[in-house]
Order: sequence, then C-alpha cells, then structure tokens
Amino acid sequence: MTDQILQAHELVMKFGQKCVLNRISMWLERGEILAIVGGSGSGKSTLMRQLALLLTPTSGSIELFGQQVLKLSEFRTLPLRRRMGVMFQNGALFGDLTVLENISMPLREHTSLSQETIEQIAMLKLALAGLEPEAAALFPSQLSGGMRKRAAVARGIAMDPEILFLDEPSSGLDPISADAMDDLVLHLKNTLGLTIVLVTHDMDSLCRVADRIILLADARIAAEGTLQEVVASSHAAARQFFHGRRGRAVGVTYDQ
Repeated sequence: MTDQILQAHELVMKFGQKCVLNRISMWLERGEILAIVGGSGSGKSTLMRQLALLLTPTSGSIELFGQQVLKLSEFRTLPLRRRMGVMFQNGALFGDLTVLENISMPLREHTSLSQETIEQIAMLKLALAGLEPEAAALFPSQLSGGMRKRAAVARGIAMDPEILFLDEPSSGLDPISADAMDDLVLHLKNTLGLTIVLVTHDMDSLCRVADRIILLADARIAAEGTLQEVVASSHAAARQFFHGRRGRAVGVTYDQ
C-alpha cells in the first residue's frame, strides 16, 4: 500500500493569456525521488513552486499531508510549509550573510531555540550537505558553484523537512561536481528518509537517482512512470527528450 503524502488535481497556471500548466494531476509517494523534466519553458519550476506552496495555481487543488491546502489561510498553511524544504536554482543564498547565517535563518525565524543550539544544528546540516566546517564562515561569493548548491541544500533541510524540493541541483556544475550532487541526493534520501522532488534536465541524474519521472510538454503531462516506462512511451515529446544525443550518451534507448 502506497503512502501518498501529496496529491495535485487539475492544476492550471496562467500568466495573462499564456497557459503554462493545463490540468496537471499527479501524486507524490513518501520516500520516493520524483523527477520533473521537460524542455525549457515547459513549466517544471512552476509546478514545483505550486507543490511547495510558493505559487498559487489559477485553479485546481493540492492535498498535502491529508489537508486541502488551497482552502487554508496563510496562517494555517505555515505549519505545512515548515514540513517542506526548498533548494532554489542557483542556490538563492543571501549574499550579505555567511553560510552559517544562511543555514540558521529558517531556525531563527520559525523556532525559539537559543543561538547556540541554532548554530549547532546549522553545523550539523552543513556536514550532512557535505561541506567542511571551514565553509561556515564564508560568504556565498567565496564559494564554488557546487559549494553554493550544497549550502542551499543545508538551508533546505535546516527544519528537518519531510519533503525536499530541489530545482536544478546539478545545473551548471562540472561532471564530477554533478555526480557528487547526485550522491548527496541519494544520501539524504537514505539517511534522513526524505521524500524528494527534483526538477532537472540532467539525463545522468535521472538515470542515477529518480524513482519516478514526470515529463511535461505543451503544458501537460506527456509521460510518467519509471525511467524505463517513460522511455518506452510513444509520446513524441518522450521520444524527442530521451532519444536525442544526450539520451544515447547515457545509454537511454528505445525498444523499436
């Protein structure tokens, strides 16, 4: 029996006359890594932001931890938001704060813990994200791309979330750093029992970490399932996405 901790029904997102998402229905199972993929402008990050309660859809419904969240007030959704963490694309760290201060911010805002306890927790999250203690005193401008993303992950898990949203975690990284980020994603799932929603276009990451994939195209879900199921889809968008040079480079092939 599955444990669906998030369900979305008939989500629509319009910006003016442009429909970015059109009647999207999907679910998220506890403990899985769900990858949302698609071409540029397909609505991947928009869908992630809706699921993370950062963007209100034009219409549709979202059930999170058994509650219909779009009917709740901002005040009543706050406890649900605390059960989720987000790593934004490019990290979105505060440039005038050190890494330790960035990681500590959610704890300062949402708990009454002492400063000493907050810093201890922040250092623990720093280590879980694979950063050395010396990185705590650095500013984002002093970090490499991979270190910034790890610091952003550490901030995302500061409140011990049940769901972690990762927006393009390996984007812009060299192959070695991208592999290390994949290792971190798997480590967080296995060590902390996290449920992870991953927005990516990295074919290697899909092959290594995704339990299930949703492919967006033309504002709808073009295909979904395991990597093997999505690759086997006859939808033109699936063939275009997975059967190109990048797909062949990582061994993704179709049964003709």
